[in-house]
Amino acid sequence: MEKNAILAFVLSMAVFAAYFLIFSPPQPPKTVQEKPAASPKEGSPAPKEAVQAQPPAVSAAQTTAVEKQDALQGPVKEVKVQTKRFTAVFTEQGGVLKSQKLTSYRETLGGKEPKEIIHVSSPQQYPLHTEWVKNSLPPSSALRFTADKDTVTLTPDHPQDALSFQWSSGQGLTLVKTYRFHYDSYRIDLEVTLQNRSDRPLDDNLVLNLENGFPKSSDNSTAFRGFLRLIDGRYKETAVGKVEKEEVFTGKIRWGALADTYFMEAAVPLEENPLASLKIVKPASDQLKMSLISAPLQVGPQGEKRLRYALYLGPRDTRILKPLGLDLEKAVNFGFFDIIAKPLLWVLRFFNGFLHNYGWSIILLTVLVKILFWPLTHKSYKSMKDMQKLAPKVAKLREKYKDDRQKLNQEIMALYKTYKVNPMGGCLPMLIQIPVFFALYSLLGYAIELRHAPFLLWINDLSAPDRLPIGVQIPYVGNGIPVLTLLMGASMFIQQKMTPTTGDPTQAKLMLFLPVIFTFMFINFASGLVLYWLVNNLLSIGQQYYINKYVP
Repeated sequence: MEKNAILAFVLSMAVFAAYFLIFSPPQPPKTVQEKPAASPKEGSPAPKEAVQAQPPAVSAAQTTAVEKQDALQGPVKEVKVQTKRFTAVFTEQGGVLKSQKLTSYRETLGGKEPKEIIHVSSPQQYPLHTEWVKNSLPPSSALRFTADKDTVTLTPDHPQDALSFQWSSGQGLTLVKTYRFHYDSYRIDLEVTLQNRSDRPLDDNLVLNLENGFPKSSDNSTAFRGFLRLIDGRYKETAVGKVEKEEVFTGKIRWGALADTYFMEAAVPLEENPLASLKIVKPASDQLKMSLISAPLQVGPQGEKRLRYALYLGPRDTRILKPLGLDLEKAVNFGFFDIIAKPLLWVLRFFNGFLHNYGWSIILLTVLVKILFWPLTHKSYKSMKDMQKLAPKVAKLREKYKDDRQKLNQEIMALYKTYKVNPMGGCLPMLIQIPVFFALYSLLGYAIELRHAPFLLWINDLSAPDRLPIGVQIPYVGNGIPVLTLLMGASMFIQQKMTPTTGDPTQAKLMLFLPVIFTFMFINFASGLVLYWLVNNLLSIGQQYYINKYVP
């Protein structure tokens, strides 16, 4: 039993250590070729043209000339776009998106202001700016476009419309950016058209930039901010803290995105518009930037070239993403045990469909999982109780063979065989449940369904740590008492006291540390996750009580 107790402690610590190792996004190499070309070996650097596909600075003379021209045009016009899903503001300076507020989500808990998905510190950082690798045209941030509309308003009777921005160089080059909107969708279709009316051919790569700040929205310690991508059919994400240098990726690039825990800004090159590479730029301050670099474009004299993208700025919700048919639903990924978490999420949504409260839905889901694992848990607890009965005999053997380790082990195993006790019987059933624990851990920490979802009393946001406000700042905890977390720790303590032990004082102290450690670990976890753990502990206490009282 002593070995079982130590193993249980080690396994408990391993659960959390393994979680952060498994689910922490890996740090990719400086230059990664997601899909090797025909000749280079796997892991070789990206092709030279892809690595070098980064926009050089615009010449001072060219930029100054553009700025002087724009200064004569007066104030910059902004165009408001209204759909069922969002209210957006586009600006003629760059022909880009300045603001997009999501009408179905609030900025803060209890607030009335819609969720703003664009967070930048300067106009040059607005998303959807374009640049050119060989500097054939100035970057769009330096250009004043002309919009063809003053406003765009979509209704059920007018479900689609477009907004175009046009800029001409005066030397035969014209750049047109056309956005197409859909009444009941977060999707925006972007078409970039380059018209060459000069007498010289143009050969260059278009760079479409995604930029965003995605400020930290809560004190949830599992919150994510970073870069997402789907290349060669493999989904990868990189947390902002893992990016130390510029990184370039090649292969069959399906899409790239910037994201926080619940929202994302994505660009999907359409099939006829392959990308040469995708670049993650080392964050400056809190600003995230990703560049999608097109394959080389050849536009002959009197010719034109169109590049098409599908854009998405909205929630990371599979129910919204999957119908788009862009593979963006893969951005909702719960890590290594995603295959288990997705069905559990479906069950959670099902329960919420008639309970209309995700707190009660979590409780019901916990009860369901506990029922499914009841036989395994029962077997584990019974094995631990059987081991407790043999503890005095094991103690005598330890005393008798204290100088002969090999003989001691032989006698202990013979004792177990005589009484038909499996020394690993208390741990193996628990090990089988670990994947489900990981899946629930990820699900309840990252599912957008829990964002601003209330439960009872002071628990008004299941995606945030629970705090009962008392008007006083507490070190490490903040403004309030983590009542739910403290109850969880207390339930763990009670469960430990009810669990059969050998009476060994060292083991007892070791096991009593667990509730303290877990309580501190869970203080800044989402209250939905803490609620699951608390309810699971209470159910385990009930099961342990039943076994202690009625099982011989």
